[in-house]
Amino acid sequence: MDDFPNFQIPSTVETPSVCIDLRLMVQNIDRMAQALSTKNVNFRPHVKSHKSLAVARRQIAAGAAGLTTATIGEAEVFAAGGFEDLFIAYPLWLTDDKAVRLRALLERARVVIGVSSVEGAENLVAKMRGDARLGVLVEVDSGELRTGATSPEMATEVANAVARGGLSVRGVFTHGGHSYAGSGAVAGAASDEARTLLGSAAALEAAGHQVETVSAGSTPTALKSAVPGVTEERPGTFVFGDRQQVALGAHPADSVALFVAATVVQVTGRQFVLDAGGKVFTKDQPKTVEGFGTLPAYPSARVERLFDHHAVVVSTGRTMPTIGEKVAVIPNHVCPVSNLTDEFVVLDDSGVEVDRWTVDARVQNR
Repeated sequence: MDDFPNFQIPSTVETPSVCIDLRLMVQNIDRMAQALSTKNVNFRPHVKSHKSLAVARRQIAAGAAGLTTATIGEAEVFAAGGFEDLFIAYPLWLTDDKAVRLRALLERARVVIGVSSVEGAENLVAKMRGDARLGVLVEVDSGELRTGATSPEMATEVANAVARGGLSVRGVFTHGGHSYAGSGAVAGAASDEARTLLGSAAALEAAGHQVETVSAGSTPTALKSAVPGVTEERPGTFVFGDRQQVALGAHPADSVALFVAATVVQVTGRQFVLDAGGKVFTKDQPKTVEGFGTLPAYPSARVERLFDHHAVVVSTGRTMPTIGEKVAVIPNHVCPVSNLTDEFVVLDDSGVEVDRWTVDARVQNR
């Protein structure tokens, strides 16, 4: 049985609320920053897992070299918040409007973006008109079969198209997302990341490109793909942890730092219902876990069904909660949970509310 923290929910917290254990979050940040520093690899955390300026400030204070975002919108929020080194780790397809926004962003921060195809490179060149301030990383597919150049030769073609348009090729990046297939897949995915990145970087250098950045990104693989030649890692979920990361062996159960506080609104036999449903948790159900969440105080209980505002929980244990009781629920996947809430309720290690942090980049999805 996973040994999740025994979270205390203060009376000041209305439900449903998304709560953070401050001590555990800081511990998670420090542990990742120190581990990567030992490997001489830059720490560039992905903000999509928290979307909060307050959390990002703590990551920078711990030694992060910069931040990773998924969208221009997220980058705009963090640039406005004073963060000056941003990587948009996505193969952007620019419209005229997005190009205007990207140029405005370059007035406030150092910005690097991703490109994954020759067509994407040609679009980028046309819209950005040789703006040398913009850095570009070529995305390579290391096994997730999603986006990215599928061979060193293709990566070189993409880089050549970028350079012909007067933009600056800075290197390569990948995401080892196939690590999420299960705990047995993590080591292989990390090896795939490193091998693919280093091979593509060598191909770009042989074609005359200066490769400054070789960037890997995945919480499960972050410490395994940080091999010589890889210059930075972009983990995101590590900051809080969740059920999926614990199941993969990528995060200690006792260091999970985020939970959803919910209230029991009905008890019927071995079933009870919470006031937090899919609009709080999302209906994300990875292959590595059963149900939609787990309750540390009731380890024999499992969230079996989600509706918009109801979570139906079934328990095989002897102890059942009572109507009106507040319970902590560990979500399967923390990233969409952050995107669905306006604020984090911040607790100290004794369960006392010490602050509330705005989720500043919530729903900045384009």
